[in-house]
Amino acid sequence: MLEEWIVYGAVICATIYATRRLLPGVLRAALAERCVAWAQRLGLAPAGAGSSGREASHKAGSACGGCTGCSGCATKQVPRRVMIIKSPGKS
Repeated sequence: MLEEWIVYGAVICATIYATRRLLPGVLRAALAERCVAWAQRLGLAPAGAGSSGREASHKAGSACGGCTGCSGCATKQVPRRVMIIKSPGKS
């Protein structure tokens, strides 16, 4: 019986992790904001915990983890393509 509960717990944790990783960044941020608001209503989080990490990541200049329509990715330069040409007679 204990082994079954351990397996159930591992499956639930893996499902939550995979779902969180596969959600787009906008939905992850919205879900995080709702969880913070819910925790504040229950008194589990301080009132200053409402600011999400999204603003901090944009101020720091790091990637935001998802396509949110910001212009942060537009300023990155794409590397040039290199073409290798081989002559048919040489190997």
